[in-house]
Amino acid sequence: MKEKLTRRQQQIFDYVRKVIKTTGIPPTIREIGQTFKIRSTNGVRESLAVLEKKGYIKRKPYLSRSIELVDEPVVPFEPIPVLGRVAAGMPILAVENIDGHFAVDKSFLPSGEVFSLRVTGDSMKDEGIVDGDFVLVKKQDSARKGEVVVAVIGEEATVKKFYPERGKVRLQPANPAFGPIIVEKSTPGFFIAGKVVGLMRRM
Repeated sequence: MKEKLTRRQQQIFDYVRKVIKTTGIPPTIREIGQTFKIRSTNGVRESLAVLEKKGYIKRKPYLSRSIELVDEPVVPFEPIPVLGRVAAGMPILAVENIDGHFAVDKSFLPSGEVFSLRVTGDSMKDEGIVDGDFVLVKKQDSARKGEVVVAVIGEEATVKKFYPERGKVRLQPANPAFGPIIVEKSTPGFFIAGKVVGLMRRM
């Protein structure tokens, strides 16, 4: 039998359970702290440690959204980070680049690391990707000819079709109103961040 929770512990547990049930992903330590006006992240961690010790939750170390409910059905969702502006020299999934998360059914995801990027503009409309869409991207540094990729050039990420050429890469839009982007492979700050594997759209 689980040890009884204090009123405050119960409130935190109820909040964590509600977030997981409604969004498919657990809240972060920062979100819990903001909700309950706990200034110290250590204070939140101590509360979660008590919930874990009493058998209400379990956690995975070193992950920001790692809280799982004990003795309740596991929601088969994966938190997918949504990237904002990508700064030059910064890892693609650095915390500073992340603008939020999507909860995506794991059965729709490929193996490996996946992130999401909001599309701006209509340069890929003939591929069915339009302004405001969110593409799901499998993180990888290479692609095959003609695949749709996310390429990073300096501080900007762009979604285009990938065509390698001699010493260069042609990033081809899927809209005749736009011209291709030609990039030297050795250009500082240029790399392939991943291959587009899915699409999400808000209706």
